[in-house]
Amino acid sequence: MAFTNSNLKYNISKYTASSFVFVLLLCHVFLSHAQQLQGTVYGKITDNENMALENAIVSLKGTTINVTTNSNGEFIISAAPGNYELWVSLVGHNRKSIKVTIEQGKELSLGTITLGNSDNDLKELQVQGKTQVREKKEQAFNVNVIDAKQLYNTSADLNQALNKTSGVRIREDGGLGSNFSFSLNGFSGKQVKFFLDGIPMDNFGSSLALNNFPVNMAERVEVYKGVLPISLGADALGGAINLVSRSNPNFTDISYGYGSFNTHKASLNYAYTHAKTGFTVRTNAFYNFSDNNYKVNIRPIALIGPQAGQRGPEQEVNRFHDGYESATVQLELGVTGKKYADKLLFGVIASGNERDIQTGVTMDQVFGGRTAESSSVIPTLKYKKSNLFINGLDLSLYTAYNMGENRFIDTTRLKYNWLQETIPTSTAELSRSQLKNKDKEGLITANLAYQLHENHALSYNYVMTDFRRKSSDVEDPQNVTFLYPQQLNKQVMGLAWQSTYDKFTATAFSKLYLLDANSFERVPNGTAVATYQPLSTSTSKLGYGVAGAYFILPQLQAKASYEHTYRMPEAVELLGDGLYTRRNPALKPESSNNLNVGALFSFNLQNDHQFGVEANYIFRNAEDYIRLDQAQAQPVDRQYINIGNVTTNGVEGEIRYNWKNKFHASVNLTYQNIIDKEKFLTSTNLTGTTVSPNLGYGYRIPNMPYLFGNADVGYTFNEGGAGKNALSLNYSLNYVEKYYLTPNHLGLNNQDDIPRQIAHNIMANYAVQQGKYNISLECRNLADNNLFDSYRLQKPGRSVFLKLRYFINQ
Repeated sequence: MAFTNSNLKYNISKYTASSFVFVLLLCHVFLSHAQQLQGTVYGKITDNENMALENAIVSLKGTTINVTTNSNGEFIISAAPGNYELWVSLVGHNRKSIKVTIEQGKELSLGTITLGNSDNDLKELQVQGKTQVREKKEQAFNVNVIDAKQLYNTSADLNQALNKTSGVRIREDGGLGSNFSFSLNGFSGKQVKFFLDGIPMDNFGSSLALNNFPVNMAERVEVYKGVLPISLGADALGGAINLVSRSNPNFTDISYGYGSFNTHKASLNYAYTHAKTGFTVRTNAFYNFSDNNYKVNIRPIALIGPQAGQRGPEQEVNRFHDGYESATVQLELGVTGKKYADKLLFGVIASGNERDIQTGVTMDQVFGGRTAESSSVIPTLKYKKSNLFINGLDLSLYTAYNMGENRFIDTTRLKYNWLQETIPTSTAELSRSQLKNKDKEGLITANLAYQLHENHALSYNYVMTDFRRKSSDVEDPQNVTFLYPQQLNKQVMGLAWQSTYDKFTATAFSKLYLLDANSFERVPNGTAVATYQPLSTSTSKLGYGVAGAYFILPQLQAKASYEHTYRMPEAVELLGDGLYTRRNPALKPESSNNLNVGALFSFNLQNDHQFGVEANYIFRNAEDYIRLDQAQAQPVDRQYINIGNVTTNGVEGEIRYNWKNKFHASVNLTYQNIIDKEKFLTSTNLTGTTVSPNLGYGYRIPNMPYLFGNADVGYTFNEGGAGKNALSLNYSLNYVEKYYLTPNHLGLNNQDDIPRQIAHNIMANYAVQQGKYNISLECRNLADNNLFDSYRLQKPGRSVFLKLRYFINQ
């Protein structure tokens, strides 16, 4: 890639050379251990009726080696020579254990292995080999795993599914497609990173945000809290969300739903893999539309008549300019299961959305003509190969090039209020604009892992993103700022050592963070005419961490993790978005010391009753905390700033119960005490730098929930035997304790707090022919309570949604 700034060229070349030397040293380590050649075990898994079992888990006890069977029930495992115990397991079937001897350079055929049906599914869930969800939860990291398959018949998007997880709070500006803030254990916004199959989604565009993705697209969702494995190569400060797409080799899943506020949701998920040639086609497509014309309670400010400029009495009005529409198509073609590639897929993602803008940051500022549009086209390449060149050496590689365009339009020469009264304006509702941001981002991520020994592994991860923006505005074509560069290049390199034994697993890792950015800043010149100059920033930071887990008892696992980490400013924080956020090229990287201590405990009573308990303590100490400036009066033109030192102490817990896979119940609760520890505030503008006491010192960070939880209860009635037809009923509750919008020590009025909120939700689903045909009906916010989020933005009241779904696993 070409860089216009010579200093940036030098830094990138320097870092790339360092990375190359680093990789060479790793390769030397890999090759020095390659003399111990491995052997291979293969076979086929079937049930009692000799039908192939797909997705059965085959693992070698005491190692990290495990695979899942393909659609033909076949598997193959490579490992160092030695005697092993091979485990085969699948939910609903009895686990089988086989003693095997692997010899150097030889292949061992186990023929056909038959798994009998389990007489008691709940008992089997404890005894059998672990599912992928359970394996992830038992990592040394503090991680929650959402099994998306249980949500396929709901209308939930991924945000709504995540909002039921302990430690997670998602605050939305409104209905479908609205802006949202994702909070995880007190960290929010860009401090939490999002991944699609391990690929960073930082600049994928608003049409590819989590509130657009249907749950049907995912197999599971992994929620990492605080400390991340290096395989998720990113500069996350407080955790990450990894969306894992469905791995079924052959299936079709089609759904359509309609609900309140003229809401439509449709999705298509399809996969085909030719058994002999490995030719693979995978498609995901989804469409969302809503008028979002729900009712809100407001005291409107009159624009006309004798009461002009004054607030009227509170009344209920409809949102009238909040429509949303989005569409996305993802197509991948390639091969799987070949000698040269376990996976080689070429793909493209095309997405776009259109959004009306109803309010500013608060509901006091209402618009009737502002709109925003976004589109992205992203060519992609995925490659994965196990035993690359030598046995035990695995490589995964992903590249993408994102070509995105964002437009903000404000050309209506009217000012609106909530009663849809209007008065003329000279130019626009706020500031006349047809701003167009053309964004281009190159992305490369690679992970190299080597199994040094049956108990030890070494891995290296590299991620590079290069973001560039070109702005223009036909309403302001002579804007000099459009001539200045807007570029951001980030690189993250990680190295980790992992040890795994029967009861104990541990990892130690280090990460190198690199940032180069080009932007511009305004400089004083003694006149009323603005003057700008280019600004370049280069930063490098080194992070590190450890994580460990130990089974005190077969059903009791304790875990702890620590990380000293950094987060580099994102494009929107440094460069702004042209609408709500101004640029701040002087932003510094955030840093944090993150500590997690927790335990998992599961047990059965009389085989039919299964219990699970999880508890965690979290500590965060963040410096140079990046946050939207709360002190700026303008509600639609804010700026990200560094506010110093913030500490978080918190606890979270969850209790789960299951009876015969028919009745289930769960409850979780999160408490987080997030305290501002910065004694003085520094403000820099064109007139100079001022230092003033921080009135928020020692108090909770405002506008941040500190106590919240969820409850869920459900029962399934099976008909026709073997679960051919099933009726499921479910109830869920979401609870958020009252919290303050502004620093509570400065005094309160009716607008300074966000009241306690409780939302009740119910759903009924009927599945026919083992889930081939499904119909579901759900009601959210059943009691029609007033619900609020950031800056008292009111959320939708009671809503109803009907969903039809067809699924076949071919």
